[in-house]
Amino acid sequence: MMIKNFFSENIEKDIKSFETSERLYNSYKSFCADNSIVPLSKIRFSKKLDEFNVGVKHTKMENYIQLYGRQGVRLK
Repeated sequence: MMIKNFFSENIEKDIKSFETSERLYNSYKSFCADNSIVPLSKIRFSKKLDEFNVGVKHTKMENYIQLYGRQGVRLK
C-alpha cells in the first residue's frame, strides 16, 4: 500500500514536533506525483493518518491563526 510507504519514507515520530495538516497533505501529494499515483482526498488522507496512528490531532494558535495538524510527528 503506497500510503504506508509515504508514512515510512516521509514522516518520523518526534514528540515535540507539530506539522500542519496542510503541510502533511502537500507532502503526500508531491509523493504521489513522484510515484505516478492518484492521491487520496484530504478527508481520506486524514482518516489514514488516524488509522495508522500518525501523531495526534491537535490545534494550536500561531500569530492569531488557528492551525490544524498533528502533534508528535514531523516531515523528514
